[in-house]
Amino acid sequence: MKLQQRFRLETLAVIGILLFAVINWQTLRTGSEQPNAIPETRPAISKEAAAEKAEALAASMGGGSGFVPSVIYHTNRLLSGYVQQEKLAADYKARFASRVPVDYYRVELAAGGRIVYIVDINMTDGGVIGWEKAGSGEAGSREAGRKIAEAYLQARGHDLSEYRLERQTQQHPERFVYEHRTDHLNGAPYRLIAEVRGGEVTAFHQDIRIPNRFLAWIDQQDRLAAEMTQWNLAISSLMGVAAIVLAVKFRRQIPFTRGILLTAAFLGIYVMHNINSFSAFKTLMPETADPFQSDFYAWTYVILMCVIAALMAAVLYFSIAASAPYGEGIGGNALWTGWRDKHFGDEMAASMKRGYMLACFMLGLQSLLFFTAEQRFGMWAVNDPSGSLYNMARPELFPLMAWAAAISEEAIYRVFGIAIFKKLFRNTFAAVLVPSVIWALSHTQYSIYPVYTRLIEVTILGIILGYAYLKYGFATAVFTHAILNSALMGFALAGLGSTYYLAIGLLYIAFPAAAAFGLRMLHQRLRPKAT
Repeated sequence: MKLQQRFRLETLAVIGILLFAVINWQTLRTGSEQPNAIPETRPAISKEAAAEKAEALAASMGGGSGFVPSVIYHTNRLLSGYVQQEKLAADYKARFASRVPVDYYRVELAAGGRIVYIVDINMTDGGVIGWEKAGSGEAGSREAGRKIAEAYLQARGHDLSEYRLERQTQQHPERFVYEHRTDHLNGAPYRLIAEVRGGEVTAFHQDIRIPNRFLAWIDQQDRLAAEMTQWNLAISSLMGVAAIVLAVKFRRQIPFTRGILLTAAFLGIYVMHNINSFSAFKTLMPETADPFQSDFYAWTYVILMCVIAALMAAVLYFSIAASAPYGEGIGGNALWTGWRDKHFGDEMAASMKRGYMLACFMLGLQSLLFFTAEQRFGMWAVNDPSGSLYNMARPELFPLMAWAAAISEEAIYRVFGIAIFKKLFRNTFAAVLVPSVIWALSHTQYSIYPVYTRLIEVTILGIILGYAYLKYGFATAVFTHAILNSALMGFALAGLGSTYYLAIGLLYIAFPAAAAFGLRMLHQRLRPKAT
């Protein structure tokens, strides 16, 4: 029987590897993406070089020297989405990519403890594509401001006879927007934007005005994703409350030491990740916020996310504790192998092996789901600077989140979720499906459109993880989830383009095997009295 199960898992693994290879063959062979995709730009210049470009610009404007630079990766998500949805990648890359890049560096130059210049730098050619300096007085008269703006733009080589001046708004009397009469991207015009305060130009930007129809569609999608995320938070919170109530109710039957180390590992990794993502949090600032206060917003996000991590850790711990007596109807403690179990070490090794095979299958299945969504439902993704490796102080630490996600999500949505919904519905499929949907709701905030495609994809993966848990136990589900995430994150690290990151990415993919064998060896040496 075990040989037959192993054969089935090996067959699934081979199917997954073949699916992944066939579907991604063009990318694997040529390194190129789909013709209409806008992949994350690989920088041709370093962050240090971008900072030097920004400092040179500030010096040329009389800003002096001696700045403390901070370089952040940014992306124009609306432009990226518009180009992909309208299938304009070739035209955009040929005519606009150097002037209005989707991805760019934002360099903050600080002096005296505050940011005084913000300069946007093209990541591929090092050109300055926009800049802004801290407040320099009021807007002044319209006519005087217009003359100052036009003189600046003409000095930069722009023929303003080819542009028309848009009407100013009361909200931004300092802003002068010049829209090109003929230079359009499928009806979306190229624009120059200059801001004048205190008798001088204090900001310059260039962009492509995205049509209102697309803005309305993306807003509708973002609101739908937000609603789905709110549903996840609401239902997950109720599950957390239920776990606490059940833990109190069954306190005499619960081994409260169960899950302490896993909870501590989750919380430690998550807090470290939040600190590591300080620069990434700067990109989450509201569009209406003062960009010169980015440090304040970033630290606010770090603190908020650490508080959320602590709450999640509490839910994780009580979900593990409450599932002990409440999971008897689906296998109970047989699905959980503890350190005191005689076969703990061997089970970790076996779970790891099953995890690699299941992860290979899920990797191929996910590729198939993405391919189907792209071809049949027009799915596309935009780059997300808030989760980009370019915005992490130590990118090599990022794949540790594979374990934080695997531990918390498998404990909450599989161990506790399946147990509680099996009691409610008395049906195994419903018990697996419902927490899978709840889990998937939390993944719709990723920048993938239409957002319902992500809901369907993650629900399917959740069902597989649910049945893996029911058949093989918690350890197998965690290893499968962690290996799948480690592979995806390892690929991302390798994509940074250096031998160092390629090696680190491969180490993370191999780490689950080392961890499992290490636990087995340690358990054999320190094996407690069997229970």
